[in-house]
This record gives sequence, structure tokens and C-alpha cells, in this order.
Amino acid sequence: MDGEWISITEAAARLTAAGDPVDRSTLSRYLKQHSEAQAVRPDGKSNLVEFGALKAHRGENIRLKAPSHSPRIPAAQPQRSASSQSEASARKLAADAEMREMDLAERRGQLVPASEVDRAGRSAVALMQTSFEQALEREASSAALKYGWDERTLRIVLKGFQRHGLDEFHRQMLKSIEAMTRPEEGQAAPAD
Repeated sequence: MDGEWISITEAAARLTAAGDPVDRSTLSRYLKQHSEAQAVRPDGKSNLVEFGALKAHRGENIRLKAPSHSPRIPAAQPQRSASSQSEASARKLAADAEMREMDLAERRGQLVPASEVDRAGRSAVALMQTSFEQALEREASSAALKYGWDERTLRIVLKGFQRHGLDEFHRQMLKSIEAMTRPEEGQAAPAD
């Protein structure tokens, strides 16, 4: 009883490396089945098992002896499906809770549907462009009278400024939208 005490996870890895393929959950069930012969002691949140005694017990267990002509197959696959089912259930519960939170936030006016944001954004950009065009006409006429410049040439120059300004605005908005969506994808937002 004074042997090496290791975690069940490490014991499963050592047994597998020694030719006794077993995963952690299967080994844990094995230890529960054979609790009279295998001592398990708690260590914080995990349990420890005496490796030498475990290896000897598994070596003597005739149910674990595989015929020499066929290799033993670990019992991990049924556990994986049970595990994946519980993971799927947990994901569904989390998704349902998140949907309820979003519904509540929308009723409180804390969320706005993306279609409304898109519509409002498009209207704002169209209003901004119309305002720029009206201001451009006024400023071209005013500057032509005030400084004696050719009004037609001024309009061409000011429209170039307007186009560059709108292009820069568009670029900055796309960068902002990308920065907002990146953390949702698990990536870090770029630093400017």
C-alpha cells in the first residue's frame, strides 16, 4: 500500500502506454466496479490510485485478457457519444438562456434589430451626401464671388474633396464594424 499514488488520468495514460489501452472515464468506472480490491483516495478535486496495485489487478483480471489474435479495442467510443450528447445538451441550454436574455434586452429597448440599424445607417449616409452636395454648391458660388475664382473649377475641386472625405468615412466605418464583429469571433480587435 506504499506504492506510487497517481491521478486516474495519469494512470490511464501509463496503462495505455504499457499496452493496456484505457481512457480516463473507463478506468474510473473500473475502479468503482472493483472498489473492494482497489483503494482510491481523494486529493483535492481529483482522486489518486496506487499504480502498482492497479496494474497488477488489471493484469490478473481475466475479463480484460484479450485473445492473442485480436487486439483489444478501448471502450472510449460509447463514452464519447454520451459525452458529446451531454455537451450538446449543455450547448442547447446555454443557447436557450442566451436567446431569453436577448429577448428580454430587446423588450427593454437595449437591442435593436440589425435591419433597423442598417436602414438608419443608409439613411444617415444618404442625408450626409445630400448635405455635402448642397453645401458644395453654396460654397463654390460664395468662394467664386469672394475670391474671383472660376466657379466650375471650384466645384470640381470641392467634389474631389467630398469624394475623398466620403471614401475615408466609408473606410473608417468598415474598420469600426470589423472591430465590433471580431471579438465575437474570438479574435482580438486591431489596434489603431
